[in-house]
Order: sequence, then structure tokens, then C-alpha cells
Amino acid sequence: MIVVYDSLTGQGKRFADKLGYPVEDIRTFETKADTPLLLITRSFNFGEVTREAAAFLDCYHHLVIGVAVTGNRNWGANFGAAGDKIAVTYGIPLVLKFEASGMPEDVTKVKQWLDRHHHSNTHQRSDHHGHVQNHG
Repeated sequence: MIVVYDSLTGQGKRFADKLGYPVEDIRTFETKADTPLLLITRSFNFGEVTREAAAFLDCYHHLVIGVAVTGNRNWGANFGAAGDKIAVTYGIPLVLKFEASGMPEDVTKVKQWLDRHHHSNTHQRSDHHGHVQNHG
């Protein structure tokens, strides 16, 4: 398992570092054969998927078992909207939307999700409905 992060301000990297798995920057990632990946990304321009994340997913979506998105709740309906778009476009479960670099309970939720899904469903796409969790 490798956590790949797409971070402009460092928030996504800080969250990725807390998960306890090897971490790589999306801009320098090189494939590791069939290693499962978790993508930590962000939204830009009112909820759009970043160019970096779109290019990464075009190449590696078949290895990505889940996505978590950092954002700011001030964006309202666009909070973490890139995660919703990734889930629909690529069929990748949206694990979590979180603010800034995440609260401890956000890290726990993602770790628990990985424990449940990493080993048993590494290369299977499950229905992403019901996997969205928001830190309240």
C-alpha cells in the first residue's frame, strides 16, 4: 500500500504522513507494479479535480482503492467536490472529506477503512455509495 498525495499547501501531505504507510508525491510517483494506492487529493476552482490528480488517475485508477479529499467547509456544496467527481468518473470509493490536515478522528476513519478494504478488496471496485464520511 502506498499513499499518494496531491498537495499545494502541504495539508494533504501532512494527512498522508499520519496514516502509517509509505507516502509519495503525485508529481513524482512512479508505478510500483500492482501495489494498491490510496489517493489524498484536493479540490480547486470551486470543486474541480486537479490536473495532477486527473493525469494520475488516467494512468493508475485501476490501482487506486480509495480517495480522501482535503478542503474547506466554507466552500459549501463544493467542499471536497473533487472526491465526488473522482468517485463517479473512476468508480473509486470516496473514503473521507476532511478539512485542513485532518483531525485525529479523520485519520482514524481512514485507517479503519483501509484495514477493512485494503486486504480483502484490493483490486475490486465496490459501489462508492455509503462510503462517504464527513467529519462533523
